[in-house]
Amino acid sequence: MEFGVIGDDQFILGFKLLGINKTRKIINDQDFEDKLIEMFRDKEIGIIIIQPEYYKKLSTKTKLRVDTSVVPTVIVLGEKLSDLLRDKIRHVIGVDLWGN
Repeated sequence: MEFGVIGDDQFILGFKLLGINKTRKIINDQDFEDKLIEMFRDKEIGIIIIQPEYYKKLSTKTKLRVDTSVVPTVIVLGEKLSDLLRDKIRHVIGVDLWGN
């Protein structure tokens, strides 16, 4: 399984430097949703990392898919949405790693 990263130039640059090749540069909000759905269709991708700014602008249907998807798992990389990541980890492995 590979990582996929979707975001603006600055966001994806660090991941490219780490050797992650499946990156998509975003031009606008609709472009983000289209590229996210494209990554969902890629069977080689196991984890998709996205920016919180774009997550907030997703349609309700796509946001529900992001929140409930196990494979690929979508990680919203940002401080404000860390509870979402925590809930997803708890859902996938069945244990709250933080113990609260």
